[in-house]
Amino acid sequence: MRQYSINYLFVLAMFACLNSYAQETSVRGHVYGANGEAAPFAHVLLLQNEDSVMVKGVPTDSIGLFVMKNIPVGNYLLNVSQLGYEPYFRSLSISGTNELTLERIELTIMSQQLETVQVVGRKELFQLKSDRLIINVSSLPTFSGNNALQLLQKAPGVIVQENANSISLNNKGEVLIMINNRISRVPKANLIQQLKGMRAENIDRIELIHQPGAKYDADNAAGIIHIVMKENNAYGLNGSASFTAGMGQREKFNGSVDLNYRNNGLNIYGNASGFNNRSPKAEINHFREYDYQGDQFYYENSFKFVNPINNSLGFNLGVDFEIDKNSTIGGLFGYSKNTDLGKDFTSRSKGSVNAVPNTNSQYLLNIDNPNRNTIINLNYFRKIGTNGSLNIDVDRVTLDVQNSSELTYLDIEETKEKTATDRASRFEINTVKADFEWGTKEGGKVEMGVKGTFNNSNTISRIQNRIAGIWEKDEAFSANDNISEEILAAFASHSKKWDAKWETNLGLRLEHYNYALDDGRGENDFNLTYDNLFPVLRTSYVIDSTKSLNLAFNRRIMRPSFFYLAGFSVLIDPTLLVSSNTRIRPSFTNSYRLAYNHGSFLIAVEIYRTVGNIAFYNTVDKERNLQTSTPINFDRMDGYLINMSFPIKIGKIWDMNWNLDGAYKKVIDASNRPLPFKKGVFTITAQLANVFDLGNSWTANLDGRYMSPYIDGDQVKYLHPYINLGVSKKFKNERLLTFSVQDITATSGIREWEYNQPELGIRTFGDNDFSERVFQLTFSIPFGNQKVKVKRNRETGSQEERNRM
Repeated sequence: MRQYSINYLFVLAMFACLNSYAQETSVRGHVYGANGEAAPFAHVLLLQNEDSVMVKGVPTDSIGLFVMKNIPVGNYLLNVSQLGYEPYFRSLSISGTNELTLERIELTIMSQQLETVQVVGRKELFQLKSDRLIINVSSLPTFSGNNALQLLQKAPGVIVQENANSISLNNKGEVLIMINNRISRVPKANLIQQLKGMRAENIDRIELIHQPGAKYDADNAAGIIHIVMKENNAYGLNGSASFTAGMGQREKFNGSVDLNYRNNGLNIYGNASGFNNRSPKAEINHFREYDYQGDQFYYENSFKFVNPINNSLGFNLGVDFEIDKNSTIGGLFGYSKNTDLGKDFTSRSKGSVNAVPNTNSQYLLNIDNPNRNTIINLNYFRKIGTNGSLNIDVDRVTLDVQNSSELTYLDIEETKEKTATDRASRFEINTVKADFEWGTKEGGKVEMGVKGTFNNSNTISRIQNRIAGIWEKDEAFSANDNISEEILAAFASHSKKWDAKWETNLGLRLEHYNYALDDGRGENDFNLTYDNLFPVLRTSYVIDSTKSLNLAFNRRIMRPSFFYLAGFSVLIDPTLLVSSNTRIRPSFTNSYRLAYNHGSFLIAVEIYRTVGNIAFYNTVDKERNLQTSTPINFDRMDGYLINMSFPIKIGKIWDMNWNLDGAYKKVIDASNRPLPFKKGVFTITAQLANVFDLGNSWTANLDGRYMSPYIDGDQVKYLHPYINLGVSKKFKNERLLTFSVQDITATSGIREWEYNQPELGIRTFGDNDFSERVFQLTFSIPFGNQKVKVKRNRETGSQEERNRM
């Protein structure tokens, strides 16, 4: 309670200080475009009347409003401009400290339209906002041919461990993934397959939201990764297609097609993508050392994937219709199917006691993991007056997951012939939310909303052993779990620009969370309920035109993922077991973040503490010689992070972008172990992206990353560095041909890990290698109407969100 009191006093003190900076003198106005609709993001300039030197400039907000403060007495010329409209000029006279509110400003459509518009230039690779770091995918043309998962692997602070179905940000834990403002609510294993099917050519930017605002779900203590797809605003029928062919250890193919038809108030859009990937070899190695009853035990297992097959196919189809100039309704349907398939994978194990060999076993493993995912979304968006909007979304997501494997024993002495595991899960996720937004005359913004999320799942899992030709079910590892979650939330936030320098955002989110487990037997039923407040404070100060400061505080929750909750067992060796835990509780994180930018240079410092951190507990059951890995709630995790990003221009053709991280993370856990566990690790990360403008529409890039060892749960892990190379050529009509070499050093998939607790006499460690040097060629082509035309401004709920961001 004392910690909460300090946080709220901090919030109140900050607002008291900021209030003292509010000024009275201001010029306000509202800009409109065609058909009387608001003109968002128009450029508004205040010029000196004598020589047209600019005094101040601001953009209009998402509903066409603008505010200029601290204007000295004098005569001025107001200029408003926006693409497709004639420039607007008006004389203004400012006297004393009177507030000046202008009447309606209406822009006139240009009498002549441009036949073709070509914009030459490239966005900065990194852009800093008050709550996020934006990575502009188009800044590196040789990202072409990558999928979304590969892009995330190159994003600052993002750690992707595909074989562990894990995506984390700044090593704070699992992140929440959003795609076009829509939260992805599927297990990480399925999400990773979906990301593989998303092409870089269709992605506009990736936003790393370190401290989300109150309008976002509180379930993102580690942050949010927001993937924003490209938006097509051209009239008529148009689209793009991309195809990639590659060769690594084996052949790889992927492709995608995007179509869009827009005419008056109707917009129909869709996309389809798929990939097929074959790799002849990958390897996982496990080792353990421990002492038991005066003896020293050692055991190792080597597991090799031989020619695994991974493929995916998916599509989305959506429609938006403008009922009138203020209202839009829309719907979206999506479907995807993913498969992991493999036969005769080899698993070899051997062990010793006091350095004397005592076991030497061989196994064959077959796996088949298909899954299907569907999503249905309905959306209604309405403008309310000149300053407000209402956005309503209804979502239904269903996911069917199957995991089956069969382990064949090749030892003659072994009484067991086979062990088979299978799991079937059905997830149903229903969400309804309504968000209201209102822009005030004083240049502020009020947002309020409610949301309900209702998750239901059923998982049937079992392990069977075949002995002398007869299958016997292992009751200890059989489950029929029904899980239901209810999350009811309401939020309110207020943002305001007090003057030319100070801006604040204060938000509060209330969430009611109920989790219920019915294990089918009544032996392990579990129910918990939380009611929590989640405050968010963000303030920014503009030092001058090139320098600014951002300070933020928030409190978030991390609920267990479906992967941790839904019953499963992973078996690659009879003495290695990875299992779920249906009794995990949520964790809570408080974090403070201070960021400073000077032009393109960014430095940020963050301090956070997580209570009940969710991670895997690795140990050895010495009596049964069984190595286990199970997710639990650790007692605490503390973290300290410093991040720097900056570009360096070397000559006319060479741009270099650096991203450097230094982080210290400490994990403490005593509640779950015979003896307390405590460990801290300092980690350094360096990412480098080089872009070379070779002239004549040729571009090349070289990027890579190094990361020193870091701690994840009770394991210290190490990711090997990697380097990627690409060259692209842009032709007329925006056609793009790219040749790239992904993972030149064939090291990006190498992972090493270790858990060591000498007090218990246990050490487990291992490594895996999923690396593959891949040569690939990608060709992208747009088609249909690509000319710029003036159209009515149309804003769905998701567009309103993107514009505000």
